[in-house]
Amino acid sequence: MKQWIQKSLTAILLFILLCTGYSITAVAQSGNGHVKGQITDADGGPLPGASILIKGTNQGVTSDLAGNFTFLNITPGKHVLVANYMGFKPMEIEVIVKNGETVNTKVKLSSNVASLRNVTISSFREGQQKALNQQRNADNIKQVISADLMGRFPDLNVAEALQRLPGVTIGREQGEGSTVQLRGTPGNFTNINVNGEQIMGSREEGQRNAQLDLVPANILSSMEVIKTLTPDQDGDAIAGAINLKTPTATSLKSRLSLDLGGGFNNLRKKFNGIGSANFGKRFFSTDQLPNGKLGVALSASYYKTVNGYDELNAQVWQEKNFNDGKGTILFPTDIRLLYLENERTRKGTAATVDYSFNPTTSLVANVTYNELDNEATRYRKRTRMQTANTTKTATGPYTTTKGRSYNELMERTMDNANLNFSLEGETAIKKVKLDAGLFYTTTQLEQEANTYNFITGNIPLTIDNLSGDYIQAVSTSDWKNNGSLFTYNTIEGNNFNTKGRNFVGRLNMTLPYKWGNNDATFKAGVKTKSMQNDRYRPASTFVANYSGTAANGSLNNFLGEEELSDDLLDGHLNFGRAVNKDATINYFKNNQGQFTFSPNLTAVSIATYFYDATENVTSGYLMNRVQFNKLMLLGGLRVERTSVDYDANLVNQDAAGNLTSSVPSNKTNSYTKFLPNLQTKYDISKNTLIRGALSFGYSRPNFPDLVPSRVVAILNQTVTDGNPELQPAFARNLDFSFEHYLKNLGILSIGAFHKNIDKFQYLSVVTLKGDEFEGANQYQNWIYSKTYNGNTAKVYGLELNAQANLTFLPGVLKGISLYANYTYAHSKADAQLRKGLRLPGQAEHTANGSLSYNYKGFTLQGNVNYNGSYTVSLGANDASDVIRNDRVQVDLNTSLKLSKRVTVYAEVVNLTNAPQIDYFGDRSRIYTLQYYSFSGRTGVKMRF
Repeated sequence: MKQWIQKSLTAILLFILLCTGYSITAVAQSGNGHVKGQITDADGGPLPGASILIKGTNQGVTSDLAGNFTFLNITPGKHVLVANYMGFKPMEIEVIVKNGETVNTKVKLSSNVASLRNVTISSFREGQQKALNQQRNADNIKQVISADLMGRFPDLNVAEALQRLPGVTIGREQGEGSTVQLRGTPGNFTNINVNGEQIMGSREEGQRNAQLDLVPANILSSMEVIKTLTPDQDGDAIAGAINLKTPTATSLKSRLSLDLGGGFNNLRKKFNGIGSANFGKRFFSTDQLPNGKLGVALSASYYKTVNGYDELNAQVWQEKNFNDGKGTILFPTDIRLLYLENERTRKGTAATVDYSFNPTTSLVANVTYNELDNEATRYRKRTRMQTANTTKTATGPYTTTKGRSYNELMERTMDNANLNFSLEGETAIKKVKLDAGLFYTTTQLEQEANTYNFITGNIPLTIDNLSGDYIQAVSTSDWKNNGSLFTYNTIEGNNFNTKGRNFVGRLNMTLPYKWGNNDATFKAGVKTKSMQNDRYRPASTFVANYSGTAANGSLNNFLGEEELSDDLLDGHLNFGRAVNKDATINYFKNNQGQFTFSPNLTAVSIATYFYDATENVTSGYLMNRVQFNKLMLLGGLRVERTSVDYDANLVNQDAAGNLTSSVPSNKTNSYTKFLPNLQTKYDISKNTLIRGALSFGYSRPNFPDLVPSRVVAILNQTVTDGNPELQPAFARNLDFSFEHYLKNLGILSIGAFHKNIDKFQYLSVVTLKGDEFEGANQYQNWIYSKTYNGNTAKVYGLELNAQANLTFLPGVLKGISLYANYTYAHSKADAQLRKGLRLPGQAEHTANGSLSYNYKGFTLQGNVNYNGSYTVSLGANDASDVIRNDRVQVDLNTSLKLSKRVTVYAEVVNLTNAPQIDYFGDRSRIYTLQYYSFSGRTGVKMRF
């Protein structure tokens, strides 16, 4: 690893020397010249995604996020540039190119949307304009969200902003969007990038896809959802990639924006606060570089809230025939009620410095840091009715005299942090453009959590009805409130660290040339990256059992308030009397002699949790792009070689669960993937085009699914195994899209996709019978999770998208805007001797709708998001699959522009209190039910 880093640093340093030295004279050595410029609006704001053509040719470029563009190796003489940007009047600019010189030009475009004269151009329309232009001029199929467009919705983090796009499904943590899945595929099929390079996941379960609730949306300049990858992008992303772009300075004029606000979380009746700041400025203007040599952009964001959730879950269902005439049914043996309150703090910063040595040579350095801290207190009650000891008559309830109840308190601190550093440079040597980069990212999740558990002896329990979302066991012993039933039992210190790192070095070469009379570009590049992910429990991990007297350990000594929550789960249930947090924790701290620490259980917990996985990837590609008048063809081949090295522990236990051995285990492997790629775009007219793509990709399994290990969770009674025989999934992708861009800043589009996936990975969750592996009998009836390779999965779908500003309406109605998209996805997968399964993670229907009104600085907008149901995990059959139910969320936001610089706003999220529901095979069998209620905020935005 150290040798690899040294080689990469050496290569980058040589490149920097090339940029700062040789390249300064490179322009003069060329017989031709260059053209460099910036496209802005009338106020000097950059216009990213603008199309700039040399008149009379099909040679063109697209402006970057700062509005900058460059033409290399232009023959001397007079040329006319034609600049086009949706919503602005086309403009022709005459330039005279001389041998060995660079011509600089600044182009200011003026709006042509006459129909909007009586309507204030709001920031979200400006954002819509920027996003559509970047999308229109891209070579591949992607969607773009600009910073202004992100501000259109009341979304605080990246995942929530992405849910508004077609083909995107999100998962939630404590009511906030957290993870993202694309086009009906599992989360690890999507790469999450910052400035073009992958960030590593550091989730508790070790998934590759990073949690995006970590990243605040307001420190970014834009986000891209890339649905067809080109050969110059990493190929290990079957679904595509999400690229988060940080801001760069665009103007010699200082630009500063501030956002300050506060709000209220209804579920926990607590306040929240938000603040963000963005600054950018360029310096040192020269004749050669009229927009300045040096640019500095800074962003910072802070958000703090007290949120949480109410939950009911029944995650263990077992088969039994109760001889009541209903045959064999599934019975819930473990029902849990949860009340969680969490103080969540999210901080994000980004700093970008760029420096231009001359018009064709520059360096860009970026540092981005994001942090999400959670301090949670969870109260949980459980009832367990062993299926074997439960009976039922034809007319009576399900009854047991040997039930158990648990009353628990968990205190948890969970800190998640992500640091990204990048150094990129580019230069031109005659006809050739070189660019290189060095990237480092690290993400770490640290948890310290102590769970304090009180348990009853045998108590009678009954359940009347197994169907419905609010099932619970009742008892004449009043287990919800009678503290005398419970005794201090087990304390588990569930502490862990998960860390992911990715170190990347890359070098690309671009050569423009002529293909007959057509302009073409040949591009080639090499990349090396080292990805590492490790997980371990620190020495502070422990398991202890109460060994004092029953009188001292009675829950009566540790009772909390009389009723923790009488409106639990949106008022459907009550929680009852909870544990007193301070008394419970302090007793353990001050009376350690009353507890017996278990070195054996602690050793099992530490040994089974550990893994250290390293993947070194070397890749190269060749890519050619030709513009035939209205037709663009792009083809190429990417080759990726992966070498893997996984370390874990093989743990053996005896029948009593005692650790008998923990043997370090190592697994190495390597494989090569050849990924051909063909993409095409045809401009039917100025505003209408079609695209098509044939591409190949693969996706690696999640790290803990691969390593040879076993994780045993005692309190949760679960066993999770790794599978070192897992192979990467491989897919052939077909994509098509039709796009029509409206003159009043809108789009109508339709897209279709088909993916043929071999060896997809899926999570299997079953109840242990006792013969699944050696020693499984000691975990009988526990939940067993393991990931396997399926055979073949086919995914196909349709994406519809419509955005329109209804400026053709009369008078004040011109301010109405519509935004809507719908995605249909269908899959058929073969796995576990089962045929025609729906691929885990695939939602058949997703949709978004937004109706907004804007008039003289006043904006009112309603938003609806629909996530269809999808499979979370596969069981042994349809009846034991875990399905996430469909969900509809309604949000509302409004703003008023008080002046050119000051806007006040108000937002409400999850107005209808939509819960998240998982069920076990059938909708009547609840698996997990979570309520979050709504939250709101109001504030002021200032622009200087």
